[in-house]
Amino acid sequence: MDNPSYQHNKPLVVTEEMRREIAGAVAEIDLAQMETLRRMTPAQRVRMAAAMIADVERVAVYRLRQREPALSEEEAYRIVRTGLLEYEKRKRRWETTSPS
Repeated sequence: MDNPSYQHNKPLVVTEEMRREIAGAVAEIDLAQMETLRRMTPAQRVRMAAAMIADVERVAVYRLRQREPALSEEEAYRIVRTGLLEYEKRKRRWETTSPS
């Protein structure tokens, strides 16, 4: 594998906290919803996932433009799609290094 994030030098150690978090997540699973998902075709599941991603993008763009009204919708989508966290880091770096 070329991606270095897939290369682990040491085995993953599951802590007690991780076990509790996993158990909590499993407890929240809705079995009826899982059955509905099981009956969907792969194409239907992909369409559903794509729609969820589009919804999250729209919300992120809306929130970003609320904080920074000068941004165009296109620019906000570009920032959201390329990484909002990286944008925030660069912005903070610029703000701390700019002359007063």
